[in-house]
Amino acid sequence: MSKILTLSLGLFLAVSLQAQEPWSLKRCIDHAFANNISIKQSELQLELNAVNKLQNFGTMLPSLNASASHGYNWGQTIDPFTNQFASERIRSNSLGLSTRLTIFNGFQNLNRYKQSTQDFEAQKQNLLRMQNDIALNVANTYLNVLFQEEFLKIAQSNLQSTEQQLDRIQKLVEVGAAPEGDLLDIQAQYSSDQASVITAENNRNLAYLSLRQLILVPSEEAGSFSIVAPDLGDLGTLTLPGSAETATNMAVNSFPEIKSAEASVASAQTGVQIAKGGMSPNLSASYSYGSGYSGATSVPQGELVPAGTIPIGFVEGSGDLVVTQDFTYTDGFETKAFNDQIRDNVNSSLFFSLSIPIFNGFSTHGNMQRAQINMETAELNLEQAKLTLTQNVESAYADALAALNNYRAAELSVSAAEKAMEYATVRFEEGASTIVEFTASRVRLDNARADLIRNKYDYLFRVKVVEFYMGQPITLR
Repeated sequence: MSKILTLSLGLFLAVSLQAQEPWSLKRCIDHAFANNISIKQSELQLELNAVNKLQNFGTMLPSLNASASHGYNWGQTIDPFTNQFASERIRSNSLGLSTRLTIFNGFQNLNRYKQSTQDFEAQKQNLLRMQNDIALNVANTYLNVLFQEEFLKIAQSNLQSTEQQLDRIQKLVEVGAAPEGDLLDIQAQYSSDQASVITAENNRNLAYLSLRQLILVPSEEAGSFSIVAPDLGDLGTLTLPGSAETATNMAVNSFPEIKSAEASVASAQTGVQIAKGGMSPNLSASYSYGSGYSGATSVPQGELVPAGTIPIGFVEGSGDLVVTQDFTYTDGFETKAFNDQIRDNVNSSLFFSLSIPIFNGFSTHGNMQRAQINMETAELNLEQAKLTLTQNVESAYADALAALNNYRAAELSVSAAEKAMEYATVRFEEGASTIVEFTASRVRLDNARADLIRNKYDYLFRVKVVEFYMGQPITLR
């Protein structure tokens, strides 16, 4: 019992530690992949495609079926094995094996299997595309949490700084070294900073809620849910390719939406071949082997007894009369044994069947036209997919360049605002400026820091999007 309790406690602690461990971006993405309903639906559709693929492969193999029957007939009927009329109740049994093989049907079975393979590949790429979209969405939401966390730290730092100024001015007012108006102004600023902290906390909590809902974290784990704050280092080390064309070429050659559209085009082209196969003759072969039993099949029963002698002639050269003894059954007839009938009633058959389509209400012609239209539609969808992806990559590249410029400008703005704040603080503490001027400098610094944080994460995300289009995994390391 003690060992069981120890093991149970160990498992409980392991689960608790796992639940309390901060979530990395990779863990968030993996959890979303494992629990997202759309992904599960897409995986089920992929399984259906696999079933269709196997089934279409089976159409190229011969079929094999076994049959058995057991029944009774009443009234006037013909025994299937004796071909004689019978009026009493007859029990009958039949056993058999049959096989059928399509020899030629315009390669339709082969093309259907080929098409199901192409449809399977298209669905697999659709699943990958869905995973890519979710990964980008999770990364964006994850970065928003980090942004809100940093914004909250700034609000808390501002509140702490204002609290120190409030304490200093309150002491100055008490000794008559500062007017009471300054104390009222700093108290108002302190209340405003408290409101800013509350707002930042709410925004942080909402960002966490959005991330938990997106990756489907259970509500019972909400209290212990937190994320890893990675060391982003110097964002200036992040690099972009020399041009958007480099990223575009890599994306067009490797992204799942393009591969899915290409597989759909191949499937539509195969569909045209299937439709053309409907104009070809259909040749098939079938073979059956079986036997049966009938209760109307009878044989003589009882003992053989002499029934008399019958003369049939004289022996040549001797004049002796040759006679033969005639025997008969004394007890009538009995039903032939089951095993004997099964052995003696064996039958087999081999048939070849040829069907030549001549006219079928324009259905074959309609199928060919629909298949041709589907192929042209798939080709246009492929062109549209390439165009859309190219536009997305070019936009992502342009957004990343703009975000880099905004980030560099925000860094300069923060540096200038920090110097202005240092100067305003000295002037305010020396009594050379009013609380209004001090507060204005602080507001400009707050706005500059907020813009820097916003532009930092925006630039980071834009760069990661470009890297993603170039085939690199999404990571913050």
